[in-house]
Amino acid sequence: MEFRLLYEGELPPSGNKNKRTCEKHEIRRSFHPQLRRLWSVDSNLRELAARRWVESVKSNFPPTTEPERFDLGVKAMGEKWSRAEFKCVPLVTPDMGLRCGLDILLLRPEEDRFIFKAGDVDGQIKTLFDALRIPQNKGETGGIGPQADECPLFCLLEDDTLISEVKVSTDRLLLLPGQRDVRPNDALVVIHVMLNHRPHRTFDNYCG
Repeated sequence: MEFRLLYEGELPPSGNKNKRTCEKHEIRRSFHPQLRRLWSVDSNLRELAARRWVESVKSNFPPTTEPERFDLGVKAMGEKWSRAEFKCVPLVTPDMGLRCGLDILLLRPEEDRFIFKAGDVDGQIKTLFDALRIPQNKGETGGIGPQADECPLFCLLEDDTLISEVKVSTDRLLLLPGQRDVRPNDALVVIHVMLNHRPHRTFDNYCG
């Protein structure tokens, strides 16, 4: 299974001294509707959600329609991955035994004055990785609780250790769509997600 996630906006670098929790959560929220739609349109994921409900609940009155089974399955997964006041639905989890490869295209301003302010690519990729996984505690959401359409909250990963391979390509960003000026941390990101991807050991692999 392969698909692409998109992000446009500010992508500040993070590290040990600056966790960027609020910024990471805003980016996490931008991936949520994309992943929610993926679950709703992909037949394999809809079937998986229905199975999750069957595995978690025994009932003498099972739901009769596919949408009902899907909704109850998603709800069951949200209960299982309840974190930081959020009912989370991660796509890649340890019990699924999936490998997750990421091929990332990162467009960012490349003039010297912007690079000096934005920091290195490693710090921006760290921010991105943390935004792709479920929050572990309320501190990782900047104290922000679930919004109206975020119950459950769809995320790519249970944990970023489930990423088996990463390739990062960078290029120059001129302007974000609809903008007339550029900020140091502006970025346009295309993430090619490959599930059940077995990595090839090459020197092109990103090791940040």
